[in-house]
Amino acid sequence: MDELEFRTRVYANPTDVDKDLLEAAQAEPRLQTILDDARAFEADLQHQLQNIEIPAALANTLLDLPERAESSAPVASKLASTSFFQYYAMAASLVLAVGIAAVLTLNGGPSATETAFGADLIMHMYHEINEIDAITAGTDTSTIAMPAVAQVMAEAETQFNDEEFLRAMPVRFAKPCVIIPTYQSAHLMVQGSHGAVNVIVINNSPVNSEYSIQDDRFDGVVVPMNEGNLILIGEKDENLDEYKALFEDRVEWTI
Repeated sequence: MDELEFRTRVYANPTDVDKDLLEAAQAEPRLQTILDDARAFEADLQHQLQNIEIPAALANTLLDLPERAESSAPVASKLASTSFFQYYAMAASLVLAVGIAAVLTLNGGPSATETAFGADLIMHMYHEINEIDAITAGTDTSTIAMPAVAQVMAEAETQFNDEEFLRAMPVRFAKPCVIIPTYQSAHLMVQGSHGAVNVIVINNSPVNSEYSIQDDRFDGVVVPMNEGNLILIGEKDENLDEYKALFEDRVEWTI
């Protein structure tokens, strides 16, 4: 089973995968990682949904859908048995899927592999959501020492060529991360105008051309850069072009 088919089937319902998907994951570590990440994201999403205070007007509108739907009786019956949170989860998943697909297919868009890469990057944001929220809310104002930042970057076979730049823009978060198995990544966060700005460098093959990614919370851009890729992801309305100009000229590969 190729990776694209595996991703497509797993992302359709990470909590209910069939036997051949499980066997494929057991036989191939990178597929197992994709499955584990998808399940973790789904669990995080469900946890967040259970703790969201839904406006009464929205709840009533969604709950009224079965009565107002112009469909056959069997479909209405099925909708009537669906919980409110299932409606909300389906809506959230749809926003995520449509948002990524719409942005990535503009002007011809990236390849299928690059589209999957974009989805992985957005998903990775939710693995670090506690740190992102703390920086965005201003409850975590600590900075990472430059030697520690340099070590994280070195593990991804890259480095900064301007230490003064780092002093002027302190790093709030820095650690190695795994977005695509077999490739090294460094994930940094700096303080932006609207919250945490995620700066990721990964030494996989450069994408064919720069493209945007997004969901209902985050906006991002994937930038090909010589031996790998530079990714910038921030809150909505963050000026990522500014950070792209700052980082693109100051990151170099040591591969």
